[in-house]
Amino acid sequence: MSKTFFQEKQRFNQWIIWLLVLSIASLSIYRFFESNGGMEFLVPFIIIGLVILLFLSLQLRTKIDEVGIHVQMFPIHLKPVLYTWEKLKSVEVVEYSPLKEYGGWGVRISGNGKAFNVKGNKGIKLQTIDGKTRMIGTQKMEEAKTSIGQWFNPATS
Repeated sequence: MSKTFFQEKQRFNQWIIWLLVLSIASLSIYRFFESNGGMEFLVPFIIIGLVILLFLSLQLRTKIDEVGIHVQMFPIHLKPVLYTWEKLKSVEVVEYSPLKEYGGWGVRISGNGKAFNVKGNKGIKLQTIDGKTRMIGTQKMEEAKTSIGQWFNPATS
């Protein structure tokens, strides 16, 4: 079992997201009852409930240890994705623009690679030896930098 040097769990807890989700949910509930429980509003009501449950359960989990960097966007990833040190060409902790570079937050795919983030503009940028780029959002920039420095040595990779 490997010793963890860095661990972080993040959730979508920004007030603006919840204001939007709850506003849409409230409108849907209002329309459902306004129509006297009409079935045409039942499907959107259920979908909004499922979206709320998804946002409540979404969690970005990052772990750095001597094996590599483990990333899990639960419940999208049921088990962590591992990026071993041997398969990484470069690793750096950076500030970036989630909107400009990846089109927003969440699990994103763009011309810049894949991103796993839930908030903010700081991340761990990975470049694999086979040319893939990954951005993993972090709120603990300095801790991540220190942990990566303990294990990643590009001269020997």
